[in-house]
Amino acid sequence: MNQQQPPLITRESLALIGIQLADANADTLIEQFNSTLQERIGTEVTNILDDNQLKELVDVQESGNTQAVQDWLVANVSDLQEIAQDEYDILMGEIAANADNIQ
Repeated sequence: MNQQQPPLITRESLALIGIQLADANADTLIEQFNSTLQERIGTEVTNILDDNQLKELVDVQESGNTQAVQDWLVANVSDLQEIAQDEYDILMGEIAANADNIQ
């Protein structure tokens, strides 16, 4: 099974939209951006699941097995990659719009 990982925000992706981070802040900001991205993807996914699927997902998440969660999402959320890409694009747009405030 070809599993694509959700897009991640990196120094390189930020540089493409004109944001150069100081080394002191880079890792923390990138971690925050990716945490926000994962939360948004999770929110969108849970909004499209029915009650049974949501319970299944919670059960898999509670196992603590990250790969099992990813496998479940790929198997049960046909639009996962599209959702992830949409949320990535939205967040990158927000970051670009606030570039002057990001250091």
